[in-house]
Amino acid sequence: MAPRISTYVAVFGALVAMTVLELLIFGQPLPRIVIDLSIIGLAGGKAVLIALFFQHLAYEPRSLSSLALLGLGGAVAFLVLSVYSIVGVLFA
Repeated sequence: MAPRISTYVAVFGALVAMTVLELLIFGQPLPRIVIDLSIIGLAGGKAVLIALFFQHLAYEPRSLSSLALLGLGGAVAFLVLSVYSIVGVLFA
């Protein structure tokens, strides 16, 4: 069943709220790690909302959603390895 327009408006409102929250967190005098993890978490949440509703993964079979999650997991793994390589961690 296709979602209603109100679902898209609610998701858009959540995306706007998460963006405003990111901007508010960025301006706070918090430790750098708290700011970084908060912004990464909010960005991940926004990516999940976009994938589920605007790319219609919420209404696809579980096998297709699992395939998308597998690709997302691979991208996250490569990003983590990239960060480790930038900070100088050697992989033997």
